[in-house]
Amino acid sequence: MVESNLNIGTVIIAVIVTALLMSGIFYLGSILSDEKLEAIEGDLREFEVERRSQEISRSIAENLPERNCDALNLAVEQTIKDTQNLEDEVIRHERSNKINSENFELIKKEYTNVLLEYWLLTEKVKEMCDSDTVTLLYFYSDEQECPECSDQGIILSHYRDKYDENLLVFPLDTTLDMRPINILVDTYDMEVFPVIKVEGEMYEGFITKDELGEILERHVED
Repeated sequence: MVESNLNIGTVIIAVIVTALLMSGIFYLGSILSDEKLEAIEGDLREFEVERRSQEISRSIAENLPERNCDALNLAVEQTIKDTQNLEDEVIRHERSNKINSENFELIKKEYTNVLLEYWLLTEKVKEMCDSDTVTLLYFYSDEQECPECSDQGIILSHYRDKYDENLLVFPLDTTLDMRPINILVDTYDMEVFPVIKVEGEMYEGFITKDELGEILERHVED
């Protein structure tokens, strides 16, 4: 009888210890998740400042007797790296187990707004100064609607790294239900994801690495 009580007591202690450990791990994970979100928010604010600075620079250049396109093109190249770094941080957090998902979704919407503003700005600079940068819009959905979107994103990351400042990729999550994205999806009548729009050409459905390589090589070389 005593041995039975000891066994039950041991089991109870083990359950309590396990519960405490799990709650501690969960709490630590929450702290780490919140800190990561705060870091992304900080990067996002810095990126927004840079984007506004570039917008102001473009406005100044438009009103000068001679357009300083060298400075504007250099600004585009410099902010490409910032865009890529911020994009990588968001994707890494998106693929991890998000404890604070509501906050992350809000941050991602802010990040998407900045991306779209920067895309519009880049298009203006290209039109004004004949920039060589190739811009690519990548529309994707969740795994249920688009199981190949994850693989497509990996392929895009490969070419983004390969072409560096010559290729600027704007990944847009259509599940966020944001008005600007919805306008683009409706305007181009997108029905199947992923969708890639590069230099006026739109491609629906998954594109293999070799196929995408041929498409991008043609645009970058042009």
